[in-house]
Amino acid sequence: MSYEFYKMIHIVSIVIFFSMFASAAYRGTSDKLTKILTGVFVFTIFVSGMGLIARIGIPHDQGWPFWLKAKVGIWLILAASGHMIMKRFPQFAVKTFWIYVGFLTLASYLANYKITM
Repeated sequence: MSYEFYKMIHIVSIVIFFSMFASAAYRGTSDKLTKILTGVFVFTIFVSGMGLIARIGIPHDQGWPFWLKAKVGIWLILAASGHMIMKRFPQFAVKTFWIYVGFLTLASYLANYKITM
């Protein structure tokens, strides 16, 4: 599959994930279907991201560059903590969403400019 295909799947999955997360945050609850679907979209974000990594030519036998490690770390934090925070601390759901938008901006910046250390 082409780079453009993976990039389209990646971006559309991110938009849908954040739309569903925003909807749940502003409602103050997340039902089981929302949790399942956001999990599915996190998975498609991850798979399409791995396809993008393969298409830009990052070899498997070498270590990942800093920007890629940071981006994967950011996404793991977002995926693991979103609904957990909404369930345990519903009063912080909207604030958490906007913090996640900041993390999304940082991840996008890292990927676009390939920041190295």
